[in-house]
Amino acid sequence: MSDQDTLPVVRASQLQDEDPQRRWLVDTLWARAGVGLIAGRPKLGKSWLGLDVAVSVASGTPCLDTFDVPEPGAALLYMAEDADADVKARLRGLCRHRGLDLEALPVYLITVPTLRLDRDRDQRRLYHTVAQRRPRLLLLDPFVRLHQINELCDASHNSFNVTNPVM
Repeated sequence: MSDQDTLPVVRASQLQDEDPQRRWLVDTLWARAGVGLIAGRPKLGKSWLGLDVAVSVASGTPCLDTFDVPEPGAALLYMAEDADADVKARLRGLCRHRGLDLEALPVYLITVPTLRLDRDRDQRRLYHTVAQRRPRLLLLDPFVRLHQINELCDASHNSFNVTNPVM
């Protein structure tokens, strides 16, 4: 048996320790390699928060004027419910608040009218777009528009109360 027939193995004690400064994309708010949701009822500001995180990551300025961004980089956004002009106006407002020029920031928008993560073609296109752009942050807003299933309905398509869902 040769070394090519086996997988590489190291003793656990020889693994590198975590670099605490590389742990966060947004310090104590969003993990560097994290996947998560900004969730809540409609009209609570979830999209605004996502855009604030995107401007922070792209500019290296503190998110919500509080949380540092140790390693800034490009942000790639898909804003399914908002008109392009509205997204641009919101981003400009966030930039104006911070004294930034939106034109100078690496913030990019996916502009297809529909993106469905339950479709193989859309998954492949998103994968290749992310691989090409290599954003530090990918924001897909809102999750409800990223698949064909309506999560506000049960299996028999009867609506249920979102504040007290049937488990």
